[in-house]
Amino acid sequence: MISQIPDDTRRLLLIACTVTALVAGALGAFAAQSVRPSCSYVVFSLGSGPEQEEAMERGYWQAVGSGDCAPPHARWQFWRG
Repeated sequence: MISQIPDDTRRLLLIACTVTALVAGALGAFAAQSVRPSCSYVVFSLGSGPEQEEAMERGYWQAVGSGDCAPPHARWQFWRG
């Protein structure tokens, strides 16, 4: 059956399927990324650069633990409406 399809049509079909698979994979990877919902918390840090980042990360997880912030979740969960 496939051998009866002209070469040009077969090539276009292969390209269309490949592009569709790549787009679906990219969208799936984007949708599965972990994101943090909007949240406000206060962190006091006298360090700089990596020390501040670490303090901010600890502060976020403390806020999550105390129930003040929601934990991170997959990006696609925002799409459900």
